[in-house]
Amino acid sequence: MSIRPFQFFKWLTFVSLVLLLSWAAYYYYHQGFGRHWRALLAKEFHAFGLEIRVRRLTLDPFRGLVAKDLEIYDNDRRQTILAQISDLSLDINYANLFQQEPALNAVDLRDAKISIPIDPATPKSGRIRLSGLQSRIYFFPGRIEVRQASGVIFGFHLQASGTLVNPAAFSLVPRPAAHARPDEKLQQNFLNLLIKEIEGLRFSGKPPQLEFTFQIDLAIPSSLRLQGGHLFAESLTRQNDPLQNLDCQFSLENQKFDLRKLFLRDARGELFASGSWDLATGEKHFQIRSGLDPVKLLANDPWFPWTKELEFEAPPEIELSGLARPDGHLQVLGKLNFDQFSVRNVKFQSMKAEFSKSGNSWMVLNAQVTHRSGTLSGDVLNRPGDFRLRINSALNPTELAPLCPPMWQRALADWEFQTSPVIQATFSGDAPEFAKLSGSGQIWLGKTKFRGALLNSASADCELHNHVIRCDQVRIIRDEGVATGRFTYDFSRDQLTLEEVETTLSPGIAATWIDPSVARILKPFRFTVTPTIRATGTVQPGKEYGDDLRLQIDAQFPFTYQFDGWEIPFEQGFADFSPLETDPTHLAVAGTISVQGAKVSGSKFLAPLLTRLEPLGFHEPLTSKLKFELNAVSLRMISFQLVSGPHELRLDGSLYLPERLVDLSGDVDNGSFSVRGLGTIQEPIWSLIPPVPK
Repeated sequence: MSIRPFQFFKWLTFVSLVLLLSWAAYYYYHQGFGRHWRALLAKEFHAFGLEIRVRRLTLDPFRGLVAKDLEIYDNDRRQTILAQISDLSLDINYANLFQQEPALNAVDLRDAKISIPIDPATPKSGRIRLSGLQSRIYFFPGRIEVRQASGVIFGFHLQASGTLVNPAAFSLVPRPAAHARPDEKLQQNFLNLLIKEIEGLRFSGKPPQLEFTFQIDLAIPSSLRLQGGHLFAESLTRQNDPLQNLDCQFSLENQKFDLRKLFLRDARGELFASGSWDLATGEKHFQIRSGLDPVKLLANDPWFPWTKELEFEAPPEIELSGLARPDGHLQVLGKLNFDQFSVRNVKFQSMKAEFSKSGNSWMVLNAQVTHRSGTLSGDVLNRPGDFRLRINSALNPTELAPLCPPMWQRALADWEFQTSPVIQATFSGDAPEFAKLSGSGQIWLGKTKFRGALLNSASADCELHNHVIRCDQVRIIRDEGVATGRFTYDFSRDQLTLEEVETTLSPGIAATWIDPSVARILKPFRFTVTPTIRATGTVQPGKEYGDDLRLQIDAQFPFTYQFDGWEIPFEQGFADFSPLETDPTHLAVAGTISVQGAKVSGSKFLAPLLTRLEPLGFHEPLTSKLKFELNAVSLRMISFQLVSGPHELRLDGSLYLPERLVDLSGDVDNGSFSVRGLGTIQEPIWSLIPPVPK
């Protein structure tokens, strides 16, 4: 069969057209359309208020006309990039295009990447990036519709759709910073913080989901509406803290962002939150109920550095509600309930409190902290220029020492509370600083050791003012007696001042409590019945005493004094002396000691002297009075008297303690004999020298 010429020509024409179209498709797919075609496309987008620049416009045999690396600008000057799109397919009405009529029907995004600046007016503000974006966007006169957009943003799988009305009316004119509304910067900062927080999340398991629909009139950007907003993540990690079941529902309408629900769970508990943000006024309302671990939730947060010192063994309960204004004013009401937690490794059983804050004022009500040693309760009010505190404590202070400032830790070092003290007090001042507080209260002690000495109980009324605490009506009870009086302690000078202190306690115990160095003076005394001790003056450990410190010991019953291995008995005595130094290696004391009924025949030091004096009429028991100054080098006897009936011996001089040497001299009965003492304390040489005849 032969082929007719017309039929051959028809097939030849068809093959030529196919080859021509294939070549054209190949050319435009690989080489792209020229500047003229890109200008026509830019004109189409301009009709919808979008200024674009396309790096490349190609023809795909399956997708049709495709724009590569498209940039969208805010205006025709192309100074600010609103978005960058890697790839989109164009649905064009070519007949309208050639006739220069609106020709853009829709665009298709397939596995596209979009980059949008957080703040177009500030290029360095960072960008929001979407990847794997799939969507079909329709262009109608006066509106743009986004259908079933999906992609990945900040690790979330995005599903969104919406409508943009009046796109041609959209214009971004950067506002000078000096004329920007005050809340705009707050909104920008909030958005930056939100993005930074989201970027710190890591997801595992099922991909997280983000869904919403939107409507906006671009002639009025504040008309943006978000509906059906839902954010869900099955498993995520924040700052190495594993979290589960993030569920967030939100909406935006009439410039009011409504957080309808926020739910989150960790290994300890759950968090429920809701709130709203008025974008027009900047006010934020919130309600939060949390059982999450705040240590992990607020880790590395500069506003809450103290959370690093907390550790929870049981889920904490925190409730908050309040209002935050754009000027920084914050109003909060809340309460907390903690079980089994610790602060700086100090363990507590529970803590409960109600609290509120309004601007620079805050208060804590019905606070109660329970420790194994007891319970502390109280209230705190802090307003500018007005601070008030009420406490009722039965805690053991020494167990809380790690929580105290160094000044209090030093003060607690000498105490051991076998039963917790009870303290009731109220304080007030201009500010919550110890030096500015004043107040009053009462304190009761049970069995307590102070500097190793046990007391059965004690009580006092206390006042605090100008860094000084004053204790009145002090009463201390031990098995052997009672101590009463008043004292003040100056924290700034580390100085204790005693007033009218009187005790029937063991002298060694009383002296130890006053100052450990003073106790060494009384160590050689042995009392059958505790004497009465009176004290007044100042004590400043490690420094020289003033002339006002004075100790008096009144012993009305027999006692003994140990001297050089011998015990000297006395029937009664009285001592009045003043310590001059409290350096642990140097002790200086000045005073007077008067005794009655002394029996010195058992002393190697005084027995030989008594033997010499007996022929002159001296017999035991003797009355003695000594005025002295004692230091680490010597005992200076300013005046030493021994009286027996009508006879009297007077001596003065020194005992040199390191060498144990004696150098004393004096007379008997106003000069009837002279007395000289030399040698050593263990083996003194006493001489009686009769007067030289005139």
